Amino acid sequence: MKRLLIVLLMGSVALALGACTEKSENNMQQAQEETQEMMQSAEEQMEVTKQEFVNKVEEQLASMEKEMEEIEQKINEQSGEEKTELQKQWESLKDKKEGLENDLEELQAKSSENWQDVKEGIDDQLDSLNDSFNSLKQELGIEA
Repeated sequence: MKRLLIVLLMGSVALALGACTEKSENNMQQAQEETQEMMQSAEEQMEVTKQEFVNKVEEQLASMEKEMEEIEQKINEQSGEEKTELQKQWESLKDKKEGLENDLEELQAKSSENWQDVKEGIDDQLDSLNDSFNSLKQELGIEA
């Protein structure tokens, strides 16, 4: 009796699944298309976000570049041991800036999926560069 009930139940399920298969395939295909559209939209948004970040960093570097000539002139006006120390800081600042620019180029080459891996490092470098830049300006008496 149990076996007959199980067989009848399995037969009913099989018939129901057969009737639903076509509808399920259509629903599955629609779900796949919607998923692909959402993934494409997300990738496009990540690319926009990445480009906005790159633009922000480039703007900060360009702003800094404008002031660097003034800093270099002030350092060249110094003399003795103070000039030597300021020149070391200047070289360190330039090295940090070049490193940041190189990493920014690397970030631009990254796919929109894994650019976040590099972003945090660039944020840290930018903070360090700004600290060094502002410290050197302060030592030279240049207003921030």
